[in-house]
Amino acid sequence: MRKENEDGEVVTHVSRTEARSGASTHVTRYVLGISLALVVIAFAILLATGFFNTAQTGADNSHMANAVEANGS
Repeated sequence: MRKENEDGEVVTHVSRTEARSGASTHVTRYVLGISLALVVIAFAILLATGFFNTAQTGADNSHMANAVEANGS
């Protein structure tokens, strides 16, 4: 860190490393990539095991009955 006088004012200059408070290790890139891969794998497993398949509910049957009544059958 160094201070200089510019146009009658004291200006502080900070190096890139001092401004970042340390070195850049690129760990965030790996954490985001690995997390994304794990989420994709988890959803693939849930999809393969039929987790997202649902049985018909009473609401489904009532909608079908309304459709039949609307057609006049």
